[in-house]
Amino acid sequence: EENQGYDAFVPLIDSGISLYIWSNARFLSLIIYTCKAFDEEKAIAVTKEFFRMTETQAQGF
Repeated sequence: EENQGYDAFVPLIDSGISLYIWSNARFLSLIIYTCKAFDEEKAIAVTKEFFRMTETQAQGF
């Protein structure tokens, strides 16, 4: 199927992490919601390494 994939949500205290993966498109979306500061560059680096990504786009807000 064209639109097959996985999704996950990890609830955290006052925060959460959402992950959506489309297998055939070789695409994923990781969303980290948090009320505390964290190292965005480290989160990107860990995600790239874990998923063996060659291309990424990231946005913080």
